[in-house]
Parts: sequence; structure tokens; C-alpha cells
Amino acid sequence: MNENKSLHAKRQSALSLLNPPQTTALSWCIVTSMGDELSSKSPSLKLEVASLTKIMTAYTAIQLCEELNLDYNEIYIRIPRIATQIGGTSAFLRRDDTLSLEELLYALMLPSGNDAAISIALHFGSILNTQRKQKIASYITCDTIQGFYDDTQMSNMNRFVRQMNENALKLGMRDSQFSNPHGLSSKANKSTALDMCRMSSAYLKIPILKQICNSKSYSCRNYEWFNTNQLLHFENYQGIKTGITPNAGACLAVSYESLLGSIIVVLIGARDQKRRFEETDKLINWISREYTLYFNKTMYAPPRTAQSKGRSFIIKKQV
Repeated sequence: MNENKSLHAKRQSALSLLNPPQTTALSWCIVTSMGDELSSKSPSLKLEVASLTKIMTAYTAIQLCEELNLDYNEIYIRIPRIATQIGGTSAFLRRDDTLSLEELLYALMLPSGNDAAISIALHFGSILNTQRKQKIASYITCDTIQGFYDDTQMSNMNRFVRQMNENALKLGMRDSQFSNPHGLSSKANKSTALDMCRMSSAYLKIPILKQICNSKSYSCRNYEWFNTNQLLHFENYQGIKTGITPNAGACLAVSYESLLGSIIVVLIGARDQKRRFEETDKLINWISREYTLYFNKTMYAPPRTAQSKGRSFIIKKQV
């Protein structure tokens, strides 16, 4: 095992000497499904991550179902008024509608609904405050908008955000701090490309969450949602989440299935939405080709890499 680790370390060091494609992204990181870092640019730079935050929101909801012995198939959530008033990207949920947790997770991950994030966080925060009587710190742990939440809602939101941060520590995300469940701009809501790779790896290990982020569209009741990740329309790509705010720039977390195995790429702070797709595609093509040719041609068969040339990414709105 030590020999394998040493071999991987030497290969990783050698790969770092190669020249990756130039990107406008401030930070990116590429890891294997086992968590081995293949290559990166400023992977530990703390940045706002926009709606990549929702990866942790979804993970925390399912993790709480398991921890509290709840069946996610039997959880139904009523949409509160304040969820319909939140700004940014929306699943256009209607006040007082009741949706299952699974339906809300689709609303969260496909159209990147901030309204879904608020609904999920308040619901599970209420459960935590009911079942866990210990008092949380008096300081505000999540972002506030003056007069937006009442005291009970504020307590519930604090509790859920606290759970998000506890999960981050358990996953080894030591450079991350979440202050809201949706990722709207906040100097207190930051992570790193490396930490979000860890987050993405844990997310993909949960079958229902993997199924959701790989879905191109989803319909339920009178709702229809489409996935904002345009790379899903190309071979071998899977999930995970898009994100963009003025402060965070354009962000993306994806998984790519090649003959190297599953590769996770997280890119933060690209100049615009189109470039985040193009640059991620180029990085995956590069890492697949170089890792195969540089290290051992007999160990890895030539991967079916993505080809960015000629692809067209149509950007209709900020997601």
C-alpha cells in the first residue's frame, strides 16, 4: 500500500509539471473518485462558491434522514411564504404547495431553486430544534435579511446551517464555511475547489442524489424543471451543479466517466457561464490524455475524452 501511495505521489508530482489549459477560472481542482488529486490551480483558495453550496444542502437533508431514522420517501414539505420571496434563481414554487423531499431536491439541483433551498432548510431545522433541545450559540450563524425571517424561522435556519458546517468538518472540508443553504452572495459563505471536490465525492455516493443531479429534466405535479448543467448533453458527463453570482463568478462541479475511472472537476470563478463549460471540458480532455500518455501507456487504455471543438453552449439566463 505504501508503494502504491509513493507511486501515486510521484505521478501526481510529475503531472503538476505539465502545462494545463489556460482558464479564466480563479481556481480549479481535479480528483479521482478515490479522492486522489490529479491536478489543480489554487485548490485551497477560499472563494464564494455560489450555488455549489446546494450540493451540501442536498447532502445534509439526506444525511439527516439517515441520522434521524426518517424515510425521505415519506417526507412532505409545505412551501412557506418566505421561500417564494427569496431572490436569485428559482424553481417557481407556489406558496402553501406541498411537495415531497425528493421533488424538492430536484427543484434544488436542476433549476437551482433558492426557494427549494429555503424550504428544505427551514423544514429540517425545525426537526432538529424539536429533537435536539441543546441551545445553539446566540450569535447569528447564517445570513440574515432584516425582517425576512421571524425568530422561529431564524432559529431553524441557524440550526440547519450549523448542521451543514458540521458535515463539512466530517468530510474533511476544513477550509469551508457555509452561512446559508442557497449560495447567494455572502463573504461568510466560502469554500475551496479541493473541499468542493470532497463534497462532490460524498454526494455522488448517495444513489438518490446521484440520480437527481444526472437528470436533464424532471416533472411533477404542475412543475417542470430543466438541469442547468449543459455538459450533461455530452457523452460520459454526470452532474453535479452549476452556480454563478457576481462575487463568485461562474462555477461548476461535474463528474466524468472515462477509462481512468470517475473524475471529479470543480471550477470556481470563471469569467462567464459559457467559459465554465468550455474550460471544464478542456481540463477533462487534457487530464485524460496527459495522464494516459505521460505515465504508462500500457496501464491505461486511451480514454474516450471530451472534445470541446465545435461544441455550442447556449446561455439563456444566470444559473
